[in-house]
Order: sequence, then structure tokens, then C-alpha cells
Amino acid sequence: MEPILLIDGTEAGDLSNLKPQVSEYSFAQLRELGLKIYKEVWKQFYEWELREYQLLDLGALQDSEMQIDSKNPNKPSLVVSQYDAEGRSISYPLEMEEIFVDPTFEAHPPYESCPPVNQSVRFVVHETAAFIPYGDEENFPVMEYLDQFQSFAWEKDFDPDSEMIQIETVRRLTNEYKMSIRQIGRICIFPGPLRGTYNEGLLWERFQRDFLRWPGGTEDDIEEACVEPAVDDLCARLTSVLATFCPNLNCLRTLCTTHSHPQSGSFGGGRPQVTNQSMRLSEGWPCGEECFRLTDESFVLADLCFKPCREVFVQRSSIFPDHMVYDDGPADMRNNKTKRKAQKPRLIFEEKNDHSIFVPLEPCNHKGPCEKERCECSRRKRHCQLACRCGTRCDRQYRGCECKRCTINCPCIENSRECLPGICEKCDARGATDHPCANTRLQRNDAKAVEIRRAKYGLGAFATQDMEPDDFIGDYVGRMLTTNDIEILDPVIKYNGRNYFFEFSKENVDEMLDAGPIGNATRFLNHTTAETGQLFLLVNGEHHIGFYTTKAVACGEELFLYYGPTYWLADSSD
Repeated sequence: MEPILLIDGTEAGDLSNLKPQVSEYSFAQLRELGLKIYKEVWKQFYEWELREYQLLDLGALQDSEMQIDSKNPNKPSLVVSQYDAEGRSISYPLEMEEIFVDPTFEAHPPYESCPPVNQSVRFVVHETAAFIPYGDEENFPVMEYLDQFQSFAWEKDFDPDSEMIQIETVRRLTNEYKMSIRQIGRICIFPGPLRGTYNEGLLWERFQRDFLRWPGGTEDDIEEACVEPAVDDLCARLTSVLATFCPNLNCLRTLCTTHSHPQSGSFGGGRPQVTNQSMRLSEGWPCGEECFRLTDESFVLADLCFKPCREVFVQRSSIFPDHMVYDDGPADMRNNKTKRKAQKPRLIFEEKNDHSIFVPLEPCNHKGPCEKERCECSRRKRHCQLACRCGTRCDRQYRGCECKRCTINCPCIENSRECLPGICEKCDARGATDHPCANTRLQRNDAKAVEIRRAKYGLGAFATQDMEPDDFIGDYVGRMLTTNDIEILDPVIKYNGRNYFFEFSKENVDEMLDAGPIGNATRFLNHTTAETGQLFLLVNGEHHIGFYTTKAVACGEELFLYYGPTYWLADSSD
């Protein structure tokens, strides 16, 4: 057998001595090394497990049991048995205290739990049943419900021993043989990926379980599994969180459970086209003592960071020196604005008159202008949204309003939209002053407080202060479902008789909110001829349902909502 030659023509040595110079080896050699260590760990683990099993005295294991003293039957004790790593046990009793409940205490009426959320959660009904609802109640149609699923979630093939072997293999390859996480992933020696999304993959699962102590494994950290950027590397620190950061203005948080579109994987989109010197010499009044005569873009960044303009300017100058700033657009587009304006085609938007019948698109993310060849917003004849990477100057962006104070004649209000920060500037949609635009109350969560307490029908929502007409009560939130999801959940809905579904329109079958299992205070509004009405709004590119008072409401008065004729379930018992 001829010796294996490296890329530089030298002979390869014994793979067992492959320690620090992994980069010199080919893909085949790295895979051979990975499989060798994988088999080695596998063999060591199961040899150890077999010995431990043979030494274990199964007959000595005892379950915890309840013991009742005949002389004092009202004080039962629980005998608990604990075992150490060597299989030795120790048993001891725990006295159980009897708790007496005051018979005059009025029990709360039966009510299903509802965890509070301040933002809707995207819910996906999978082909596997995660659990059986009302499984201990005889009248629930279990088989009718389960017939809609292919399998049970707990039937997933999972071997915790194999996972521990894989984790130890990765640890040895990274710490002892200096292979990178990317190299280990490329040689594909494991059945699953090392990294999937932020909550998937072998490296994620490593932190979701207790470490099994066995002679061949250690709890040493895997190198490169969690890499923290340097403190002074701002660009790397921002990039490290973008994979889990949601850029939607209604969200602006990590680990978003609302928006399904993939997030940005790297920091920075377009090249800067304004030099630091131009910013320093820009016209206009200073914004304050810390102002550095910034452009609008840098002022927005200072607002978002809660930092003085001066600090933002210094950071910007460090990241984008003047010699790196240039405008690489075509000369005719930079200089001949009149010609460019004359050549603009007339844009048609399908959702201009009624956006509620359309499902908002995922934000576009492409190079160049928004045209049919590359932009889904353009192909579907929709407006771009603030989360799109094309920017607020894109021709397809909704133009907003020019109102100084938004009233019923505001074009945004007429089109059932909230004003857009960064586009509707004159009305202060951004909220930079003490008197922000009144047509941004939902996105700012500027709601009147309500109290949830006993009402004539179960629980109800009551005003905690006097309210005027058109006061904002809250944003209706819950699970985001489709019509197909509702059909799957139909047996549960008919059984518990609880209908918290809210649709945006009959035509929009892919968006519906369900505040049954999760929600906020708005789900407790009971039905009658209402003091409260709902508005279907487009807020920063996504649909929301806002509740507003239709007349004056006194403090302590219950708030009601007219559910509509289609709410009541088609059942004679309702």
C-alpha cells in the first residue's frame, strides 16, 4: 500500500499522532480520524456499561413507599430510598403533614389555565401528537382526535447512550486533535447535525441533559462550541446575536416565537455612502449637548442604542473610515435624478384597499432594487415593509403620511394602518418626543390598564380608571393558526366549548388568532352590545387586532365586546 501524500507532497504520518496540524490533512484523512475516534469511544462506553450492569444488584433496589403507623394513622410517613454512584442505598422516612382547609373558603370555579403573553406565538400543528388532551376524561373523543395524526411525539427514536458517545467524540476531536466544529460537521460521521438552528443539533442537546459520569468521559468544555467575540470587536459581537435576533419593529428581541422568516446571519447589508467628514459638516441644528451633527440614519441608531450621538459617531468612524466609504451606484442613477424619476413605472399594489384579505409576506432580502426578477414583494404586487432589507427609500415602501397630528383624515388611518417609524416623520411616529403620534398606540403598547376579576359570566375585564371614547384597551394576542389547524383542533373545541378564535377576514384562511391556551387581558372581554370595538390593523408589516372603547367607561365598570353572529358554535346546547 502506497503511503498517503498530503497536499504539499509529504507523506502522512500515523493518524493516531495527528494532534495540532489538522489543517494539513485532506477530507478523507479527517473523516478516517473522526471515524476512528468515534469507534474508540463507542467501544469504551459499552465495555464500561456492561461491567457496571453486571456489578449492579437489581434486587437491592427499592421504590419509595408509603407507611402508615397503626397507632397514629393520621400521620402517614413516606420512606424514601436514595442511591449513590456505587449503588449503595440509604432509606429514611419523611413525615407528611396533614393540611386542613377552612370549609368557609369559597373555591374558585373550574377554569383552564392561560399563561399570559404580550405577543402572539406562531403555532404549528405537526403530524405527530405531542400529548392527548383530556386523556383522563371518558367523554373526550380520543380516537377522533388521534386519527388526524401520523404518530406520537414520544415515539421518536432516541438513544441517550449514543448521544453521550457522540458528545465525547466531539470533545476529543476538538480538544485533543484540534479539529474545528466546522470540520467535524463536514466529515458527516454522526447521524444528525452538530448545529441546526439556535435550539437544534448535538451541541444544543449537550446543554439540555445531565452529564453521565463514566471513566471515558469528562465534563470539559468543547472548544469552539461556545465562542465569545472579543469585547472590543463590535462587529463580531453584533454578528454573534443576529442568528437569534428578530429585526421586526414589533419584536426587536432574541429567540422570537412570532415571526417565522429566517433572520440575518451577518452584520451589515449595504455599504456606507456618507463620509464621517460629511456628517461632521452637515447642516442643521444640534440635537443636544452630545450631538455630532449626525444624519438621520445615525440619529435612529443612537435612539435604538440609548447612546449619545457622540459615542455612536465614534463607533461609526472606527468601523467605516472615510477611505472605505464610496458610492458604487451607476453614474446615471447618481447624477441624472430627473431622468430616473421620469423612467419610473407606475406601481400597482394589490393590498392598497384591503390588506386584511392578504397574508403579509416575509421581508425581502436581496441585492439591488426591488424588481420582479428578485423581489417577492414586487412579484406579488405588495408594499415592502420596514423589516425588508431594501430600506425606507425603496419605491415599494408604503409612503406613510405627512400629518403633523394624525386624525381621522390621516391616510394611514384611512387604510387601517398604524403610522410607520422612520417614514411618517412629521407626526412623530418614532416616539422621539413627549407627544408621540396617537396612531402608534398598539406598537407602543400604550394601553389603558384593566383588572381581571369575577363577573356575571366567569371572569371579566374591568376598567381601573375612567376611560374616554377611542381609548386603546389592548392588542388581542394568542396562538397564530391557519384554517387547517382549526380543523385538527376541532374535537378539542367542541368538547370544551371554548371559542377564542379571531379571524382577520373570511378570505384570509392562513391567519387566525386563538387566545384559548395563551393570551392577555383582552381575552376576558365578555359578550354583549359593546363598550369596546375592534380594529384590524397593519402594524409595521403584520396584522394585529386592536380593541378600543366606543364610549366613555367609568372606573370599575366591566368592558364588553360584541362577538358577532359567527362566533357561537353550531351546537343546539349553546
